[in-house]
Amino acid sequence: MRRVEVWSDIHCPWALVAVHRLRQARARLGAEVAFVPRAWPLEWVNGRGTPLDIISVEVAALASHEPDLFNRYRGSSWPSTFLPAFELVAAAGRVGGAVLAEHVDYALRIAFFRDSVDVSIEAGLRQSLDLAREYYPGCDVDAVISAWQTLGVRSDVVRDFRESQDVAIQGSPQIIFPDGTSAHNPGMTDHYWRGGLVRINSTDPGEPGRLLSNSIAGPAMGSSAA
Repeated sequence: MRRVEVWSDIHCPWALVAVHRLRQARARLGAEVAFVPRAWPLEWVNGRGTPLDIISVEVAALASHEPDLFNRYRGSSWPSTFLPAFELVAAAGRVGGAVLAEHVDYALRIAFFRDSVDVSIEAGLRQSLDLAREYYPGCDVDAVISAWQTLGVRSDVVRDFRESQDVAIQGSPQIIFPDGTSAHNPGMTDHYWRGGLVRINSTDPGEPGRLLSNSIAGPAMGSSAA
């Protein structure tokens, strides 16, 4: 199975759009490929969490492009850290490899952005795993939670972040395809901030799919595991 590495933050709405479009493209192409989540926590990159008001503005802009992915955040608590969510993805990788890690990663993003789930607490992580079963029925919620609680998976997150120092990452998401092509925020780079709002100009929703199709047309190249 070919592997596409997705370096991103779980609470980056641009990354959710990119991952969602890649998953749609994979289904259309019938491709055997895993979108391997690699941890790039913005709270470590920037030395602070991303405020709700910034995320809310980005979500409002992106909801016009992918309306099924986003709602206004209505949770009673805002995650103070997203490291538990990264740890859960790492735990899923320990239990079921890259395929399960991908589906759990996607479920966490959907749970947070669409369903207003606080993914910094165990109850929210369990909700996300229940959602992951919709995408991957074999997801063993108890096994993943047990791995999260007992296996010291923070070390996996730290390892990814250290490895990211040797990767040319422009921002979240940075996607590295099997042929070595690297793309930041494919199809959605033509935007800017002004007056406290995100202004999106031209977009190319098909770019993630084209990059995927082109990258799997030739021999697969090696890539590091999540």
